[in-house]
Amino acid sequence: MEKIFNQVVKIVSEETGINDNDLIHSKKEECVDARSILINLLSELGFTDTLISRYTCLTRQGVNKLKNTFHDRKRNSFILSTNYQQIRNELATNNLISNE
Repeated sequence: MEKIFNQVVKIVSEETGINDNDLIHSKKEECVDARSILINLLSELGFTDTLISRYTCLTRQGVNKLKNTFHDRKRNSFILSTNYQQIRNELATNNLISNE
């Protein structure tokens, strides 16, 4: 699971231009958007909220909040929506996720 987590972090980081540390810890809006992409993709890959919180050092409640607000954030941000789709396509290319 850690290997998959690291691959997803690397892809999200490369596609968004945000370094790994900021992706996990920064409070900047673009970093929170990237973090919400990361959390949602990990969830799609079968990671539980508890496991995601362990890897990201966020609380389980924080992970859950980012997951639950992602749809609205994505709907209101063209950049977030575009980044999410590009990252999903990259994960599908690497056979980590189904591109449906």
